[in-house]
Amino acid sequence: MSHKQIRVTFYQVADDQQKRSKILHLAQEYFEKNEPLLIRLPHKKALEYVDILLWRVPQDSFLPHVIKDELCKDLIVLTTSENNPNGARSILNLCPKSISNEDLFFTRIYELEDLASSNKNKSAQERYKNYKDKGYTITLT
Repeated sequence: MSHKQIRVTFYQVADDQQKRSKILHLAQEYFEKNEPLLIRLPHKKALEYVDILLWRVPQDSFLPHVIKDELCKDLIVLTTSENNPNGARSILNLCPKSISNEDLFFTRIYELEDLASSNKNKSAQERYKNYKDKGYTITLT
């Protein structure tokens, strides 16, 4: 697989509500398509936050998911590790550093560009540059 076949999508979010909405929408979309999605988080506190979010929203339901660092067959997996426990080809990166993807395992990388925080926005710009330097196809929405 060439670098050009790897697609990175940056979603611009202006506040926490938009962030939560985008995380939920993406997880729901992959669950409904029956495709694995890995959600990588920077630390345990963020992991717990997204875990609770996926269990509580929407109010009349929940989105099945697991927290794992080792191999599993689950569709939606949350992790703080560099591993890819469910063999997903798509990843939602909620960490401040870009996905290294040296093995070219991920074909879809999703990123949030936080417009509300200058630090987080600077981090997103660095990730954007990193992906651009690798020759990945980048979309901004």
